[in-house]
Amino acid sequence: MPAQRSNGEALSMMSFLDCTVIVPNLQRQGHMTSENGFIIHRPERLEPMVVAHRGASGSAPENTAASFSLALERGADAVEFDIHQTADGRLVVMHDETLERTTDGTGLIVEKKFGELQTLDAGAWYGPGFAGERIPSLEEALSIITPRAYALVEIKHGGDIYPETEGRIAAVMAAHPEWKGRAVFIAFDPGILQKLREIDSGLNTGLLTADPPEEYLDVAEEFGIQSFFPRWEKLKDESVKLLHGSGYTVHPWVMDREEDVKKVLAMKPDSISSNYPGMLRRLLRQD
Repeated sequence: MPAQRSNGEALSMMSFLDCTVIVPNLQRQGHMTSENGFIIHRPERLEPMVVAHRGASGSAPENTAASFSLALERGADAVEFDIHQTADGRLVVMHDETLERTTDGTGLIVEKKFGELQTLDAGAWYGPGFAGERIPSLEEALSIITPRAYALVEIKHGGDIYPETEGRIAAVMAAHPEWKGRAVFIAFDPGILQKLREIDSGLNTGLLTADPPEEYLDVAEEFGIQSFFPRWEKLKDESVKLLHGSGYTVHPWVMDREEDVKKVLAMKPDSISSNYPGMLRRLLRQD
C-alpha cells in the first residue's frame, strides 16, 4: 500500500513517540482465534486492531525481519507487507518492483534469482544500525509474524506478469496449514484474489481500493472478496456502516498523523494502519 511520509524531523519525533508503547499482542481483545478474525466483523470489539504498514516502517527499514519484529514488540495485531516473484519462482518481500530504493542492488526483482537477492543489503539505506538486513522470503515473513499476529500480504502482480504466482502462493500456504488462519491476501486487482481462491477456497482475501470502497460492492460479490482495505481519505462514516451491513470488514490505510487517526477511529473501522504501530496503540489506550 502506498504511504505518506513526513520530513526528517517529523519522522524522528514520530519514532520517539512510537517507541513509548510496547505491549504483548497475542490474543488481545480476543482478536487471535482459531478462525481468521481479521475478516469477520465483531461489533463487540472494544477497539480496532492495529496494523503495522510494512512492519514498523517508520522506525526500521520497511519489509524486513527487523521491521516485522519491531512491529510485534510495539503492539501490532497485524503486519502488512508486499510480495514479488523472482526469476526462479520464489516469492520475496519488497514493495517496489526494482531494487534501488531499499537495497544496494539494481534492476528488477523478476529478473533476479532468489540466491542473488539474498546477497543484497536491505537495511543500510535506512541507517547503519540495520546494515545486513536481507530481503525476506514469503515463508520467512509468515514464520515471524503469524505466531503472534495476522499477516496481510499484498500481492503486487498476478500471473500476467509473474507466471503461476497465485499457484505458488497457494503451494506455500498448503505446505504450512497453520498459517492459513493468520493470513489475508490483499490486492488492487480482484482477479488475482479470485484466482487465488479458485485454487484454494480456504485462503482469505481483501480488496485494496483507492476510491470510495462502496463503489466496489458489486466487484466484491462477483469476485468473492471477503474484506475491504480502502484508502482512509476516501472513507466516510456511511461507507463503514454500509460495508459492515453488507458483511464485510473495513481496514483503512495508512495514517501517520494523530489527528487523522482520531478522525478514522470515529468511523469505527475494524482496524487502523500506520507506519508507527506504537503510536496507534498509545492513542487507543488514551481513547
